[in-house]
Amino acid sequence: MTGPMPPLGPAGMIAGLREAGYTVEQRDGFVVFDYTVEVGTHAGRSVRIALEQVPDWPLSAPHGPHVSPRLGHPHGAVHPSGLGDEWEHWSRPPADWASDRTVRGYLRHLRTLFAQFESGPAE
Repeated sequence: MTGPMPPLGPAGMIAGLREAGYTVEQRDGFVVFDYTVEVGTHAGRSVRIALEQVPDWPLSAPHGPHVSPRLGHPHGAVHPSGLGDEWEHWSRPPADWASDRTVRGYLRHLRTLFAQFESGPAE
């Protein structure tokens, strides 16, 4: 016996983030939430994360997170964000999406991205 089918599309992404304990707002086609960095130089820092609302979630993942404040990323591929000057888009889609198409899998991807900053005190 299987449980109920989880919601798909943006509603599924939002439901998953809420189940993970995040307060979510929708803004200009994005899902936005506060995120406390767990690892790397910025560990303990609170940032805002915005993810594109993907119409076929969880088949497809958001392309990469939009981050505020602007932190840069040590591996580059940082672009302006349409969310405003205080935001930047990290062009970093999750490499292992096919093996874990869940909010938990995407949060693991965020953790990996922040772990790529060298350890040490935040600036």
